[in-house]
Amino acid sequence: MMVPVEVFDELTAERARALVEATASVRAEGLVPNASAEAIVEQWARGEISTSQMRAMVRRLYGV
Repeated sequence: MMVPVEVFDELTAERARALVEATASVRAEGLVPNASAEAIVEQWARGEISTSQMRAMVRRLYGV
């Protein structure tokens, strides 16, 4: 799918913010993010994989 650069930049910025917030939430609970899951979510934040791909990869990682 083709999208304007501005839309892509906005999407990846929004995803990056979501990643920062999620990581902060995990750490606020006294936990450490799983490095493999974090790498998958970073791919998603950069727009390299879709949301459904990211979810499927994380589910496979945890055997769900």
